[in-house]
Amino acid sequence: MTELEAACHGAAVAELPGEPREHMDALLKLMIPTARRRLVENGEVVPFGASMALDGQLDTVGGVLDELYEGLRASAEAGNIVASAVCVDVQLSDHPFDDAIRVELEHRDAEPLTCLLPYRRADDALEYGELIAFPGEWRTFAQPD
Repeated sequence: MTELEAACHGAAVAELPGEPREHMDALLKLMIPTARRRLVENGEVVPFGASMALDGQLDTVGGVLDELYEGLRASAEAGNIVASAVCVDVQLSDHPFDDAIRVELEHRDAEPLTCLLPYRRADDALEYGELIAFPGEWRTFAQPD
């Protein structure tokens, strides 16, 4: 079992990186491959989320989008997590690719980040574009003053 597969099943990350960006990168490295696998297996990405606990453990959760945010927000308010991610399938306009995997990343000590991985169906395969990142919105953690 790889470290990523272990993380998907709630095992602790081998070494918790020290910087917020590294925490967010660890979540992104969990979310993108999971979403890609779900696209191949199910033809869609049903919303799912993940969090990083204080000890570096990554946990994933699925559900209705609003409930995902509520659960992650409650964990953040309780001080149980340092970072969170939510993944959904979105449609793009004015882009060569029609769809994208969107991952919203947040950290208690860093600005939120949204990443898009455009994709399209080509014959019987999926073709992916370049990952796009831009500033995100505060949804899980309280916005610092």
